[in-house]
Amino acid sequence: MTRSSSVAFVLIKCKQESVRYVVNQIEEMKSVKEIALVDGQWKIIVKIESGDLDGIREAIRWKLRNIPEIESTLTLVEHTK
Repeated sequence: MTRSSSVAFVLIKCKQESVRYVVNQIEEMKSVKEIALVDGQWKIIVKIESGDLDGIREAIRWKLRNIPEIESTLTLVEHTK
């Protein structure tokens, strides 16, 4: 990661039967760098990279949250010095 990029990890809650569909939709997003399937309350963790925080916000608000099968998200932003 370079100093000029921002990184966020997004935890995604959805029904188990929707996981594959949600992952397929997320894979289409240009800013997504990694996708991990996990057990527990959150089913998917996504790593998003962008040149700035506005790019992260745009990817989450206008793309990720528009996937109807996603019930909720929790975003963790990595801060660099």
